[in-house]
Amino acid sequence: MIGKIVMIACGMMFLLSSFLSCRTAILFILFCPLSCLSCSDSSYHCRAASLIYAYNPHVPESLWQELEPYFLPHNHPIKKKLDRFFSQKRVTLSKESFEKAGFNKVKMRKPTNIVVGKHHRFPGYLFKVFFDTQPYVAEWDNWVKRIEGARSIKECIRKHNFHDFVAPKKWIYPLPEFPAPPDDPYYIRKNFILIVEDMRILRAKDNLDAYKNKITHEQLFALFTLLTEVGLIDSVYPDNTPFTIKEKIAFIDTEHHHLAPVPFHKLTHHLSPSMQTYWESL
Repeated sequence: MIGKIVMIACGMMFLLSSFLSCRTAILFILFCPLSCLSCSDSSYHCRAASLIYAYNPHVPESLWQELEPYFLPHNHPIKKKLDRFFSQKRVTLSKESFEKAGFNKVKMRKPTNIVVGKHHRFPGYLFKVFFDTQPYVAEWDNWVKRIEGARSIKECIRKHNFHDFVAPKKWIYPLPEFPAPPDDPYYIRKNFILIVEDMRILRAKDNLDAYKNKITHEQLFALFTLLTEVGLIDSVYPDNTPFTIKEKIAFIDTEHHHLAPVPFHKLTHHLSPSMQTYWESL
């Protein structure tokens, strides 16, 4: 009798221990991933980021993490093609290497000497770069300002429901550690470039004609509103806010924003006499 009781007691203990082990395992499976996700250790963050872009040790880790939200998304249609393209040769080494890689003839844009390029393998996009042969510049800071400016313009366009205005999407693309520029003081390594949607703007002459003969009162009022609210001191020039082939007005130079005063008078002489009067009345 006692033996049966002992056997029953042992069986119950075994079942209970099995139940608790199973329950513990289930809890572990459920909550262990959550505890991992809550980890805020910077090294863990960098390892996770490296799954998308290999960390470049020439960039301070804190800066890399600060810039990550601006990086071209890993699932963007041209991301893999960009990775292959820039991993073969140091395309941004110099004017010569840039053109040899297939970009259009280089023309420096004043006052910063920024280079804007197009490549037949990446239709619909523009590349803004600084070469390793150019003097030191915090290129990443320039790119962030341009991205933030474009975002602010887009938000203002949405807020007012302006249908005749557009701003391009812009992303930072981090250049890989290798290929590297030569170990020579003549070269100053640049670690980031800017990828920009091509707005397909009109040629300079056609754009000036559109400002002189086609722009409407409604478009001028909307333009005045955008310039004022976003503080776009450089967007009063027709070449920085050109018409597109779809008859929209595009904000393509978005570096300077939330600044004042806006020199509205710089646009006046590009308008017809009647539109000049209206512009000055705003």
